[in-house]
Amino acid sequence: MFKVDIVVAAKGVYDWGLFFAALVEDHLVENDDVAIHIAHDQVFPLDATSLPSNIFLHQCENNASILQLWGVAIAKSESHYIAVLDVKCPPERGWKDRVLSEIDNQTELFCGDVEPGWDLIDKRIVGYLIEYSQFKNPTPVNLNEVPGNNIVFKRALLADKVDVSRKGFFKTFMVWRAEKELGIKVRKFNDMAVCYYKSFTYKHYMYRRYVHGRCFAASRFDSQGQPPRLICFLFVFLLPFLRIWRIFKGVKRDPELRKSFFRFFHLIVQSEVAWSFGEMVGYAVGGRQYCEQLD
Repeated sequence: MFKVDIVVAAKGVYDWGLFFAALVEDHLVENDDVAIHIAHDQVFPLDATSLPSNIFLHQCENNASILQLWGVAIAKSESHYIAVLDVKCPPERGWKDRVLSEIDNQTELFCGDVEPGWDLIDKRIVGYLIEYSQFKNPTPVNLNEVPGNNIVFKRALLADKVDVSRKGFFKTFMVWRAEKELGIKVRKFNDMAVCYYKSFTYKHYMYRRYVHGRCFAASRFDSQGQPPRLICFLFVFLLPFLRIWRIFKGVKRDPELRKSFFRFFHLIVQSEVAWSFGEMVGYAVGGRQYCEQLD
């Protein structure tokens, strides 16, 4: 059995050559310790027979969400450890060594940095500023967040009787359960980074933020110990300010990121209003089906 199964969500359009080059550079291809499971919703750019022996493809439906893609890849994997990656955020050199080292040390739950791939004056950096700037090297040790595109955990941490291939993989709730119910803390490492290369189009991104907020609210109460729904609903009116402040705390450590934050401030505000509105609607009327649209 492999030491770790890397589960990769490949949704929509992406640069397979960029991701594969990163795998080769970090010696993850044809590695006896590693299996790479790629779940994709579009026609894969290469034939499965032309791929290295430790890369496995899993075709999903066209409308599968990124959470469902991860879920399918996890369901097809068998190792005791699972590493979650996004095909649009390839691992950097040194990622493998840290992952295998922590697996040998039996570390149960750990994650790494997320570095910006785009130039900081490129509009495509907006998604990074909003979602991942707090994970820029070095990620603060006391940061109470975990990147969904660069996390490794023991399979045993998945909730019992949860059909991940159908419901998808929800990183937030898995980590919450590990910390609150099992007393396991996430360890953070600054030498296992991935690099953010997601695209950005205004209309799609704003709708995506609405969808993400709505999905979060609709599925939040699947976990025990959550605040009352009414309190969550009322709290939403403060949420845009709190979310923008959270983003600023992430970028203020780096002068160049801080400049980028103010350059694209108008887009950041619109994004967090969209998320907050989605969350409010999710608390009011639900909308679990929106989770199926996440990318």
